[in-house]
Amino acid sequence: MWYAMIVVLVIFAVALLWVARRQQWESFTIEQANREIYESRLAELQEDLGQGLISEPELKRAEQELKKAFVTDVHDPDAAITFKPVGFVVPAVLVVVLGLGIYLIDGSWKQQQRADQASESLPRLSEWLLGDMDAAPQTRDDMWNYALGLRQRLMDDPEANAWSLYGRMMMQLEQLEQAIDAFEKSYRLEPENYSNLMSYSQALIVSGTDRELAMASRFLGRVLNDNPQNPEAFGLLGIVNFERADFPRAIAAWEMALMLLDESDPRYASIQESLQQAQERADGSVTTLTVTVDVSEAVRNEMAPVNNLFLFVRDPDGESAPIAVTRQRVTDFPITITLTDEDAMVENLNLSSASSWLVQARITTGDTMDRRQGDMEARPMLVERESGRQIRIVITELIQ
Repeated sequence: MWYAMIVVLVIFAVALLWVARRQQWESFTIEQANREIYESRLAELQEDLGQGLISEPELKRAEQELKKAFVTDVHDPDAAITFKPVGFVVPAVLVVVLGLGIYLIDGSWKQQQRADQASESLPRLSEWLLGDMDAAPQTRDDMWNYALGLRQRLMDDPEANAWSLYGRMMMQLEQLEQAIDAFEKSYRLEPENYSNLMSYSQALIVSGTDRELAMASRFLGRVLNDNPQNPEAFGLLGIVNFERADFPRAIAAWEMALMLLDESDPRYASIQESLQQAQERADGSVTTLTVTVDVSEAVRNEMAPVNNLFLFVRDPDGESAPIAVTRQRVTDFPITITLTDEDAMVENLNLSSASSWLVQARITTGDTMDRRQGDMEARPMLVERESGRQIRIVITELIQ
């Protein structure tokens, strides 16, 4: 970027020199014309003297008056008119100094230094991937260097496994959008790369919109068609169905995963706990409210690329404080969210304590659910309390 600024500055300097030179030339020609008039009038006065039309004293007085008339335009009537070129050294030095200042202030030298370090780190990245734990990244900066070096290589040599690896690095660095983009690039290069499909599905689950959960479900189905004994795929499929509030299918997927895992496997206990939560929701032991939030087309056009969605429930017969609230970072809609008593803000004020629910949703770029100009919201929906109830609300209003 800095070199582009240098080019702009050079062009600006050349233009400045051209303008200055033109102004100087115009000044030169005006002074030359004034001098010619001055000298012509002097010659006329001499002719008048020779013809006896004026005397010597009158000539001297006329010459003095002529000099007074032209003194503003001709500073030195007896000096020779010369053209003085504009110097280039000072503007050139100014351009160099400005360019160097921009380079240092902009931090481009640091970016270049980091890019060089990232390229040099690629051999160690290869060693780590081959099992050398001494080459494993020790800090977040180390991981960034590996990822940047890999991205530079991908620009010259796009390869499916390398894109998938870059996506997994972005997941570790909590760069979800970049991770999904990398998995998508890998998928386009090798649609049947099941390892990438698994990683891609994980990223889509984290994003969590209905469209992305549906994509993850399809990808996991393809993995299981090829390998029906894949416990990790069943585990992820259970999460997809749980997020979509399809608890019976979540139960079935997690039960299959547990059948394929040994009890000593570290994943076993986690899946078993998730299975219990799904069973409690399915049999009504836990009060749940599942809300699918969508936006109207008019409001969609006003959305920022990344938003916070606040979904909250109030007791219409109680206090103004929400009895359940959740915040979720979203980039697209629709999205399905399940609320339970665990989403309560105040002790003993929860979904189970109210006889009916007033459900609201608000989109904001802020970090609080306070209503403010520019936010978008849905009209409140009143529903009777019923565990397992599923509703859909649409955000249609822009707060003015």
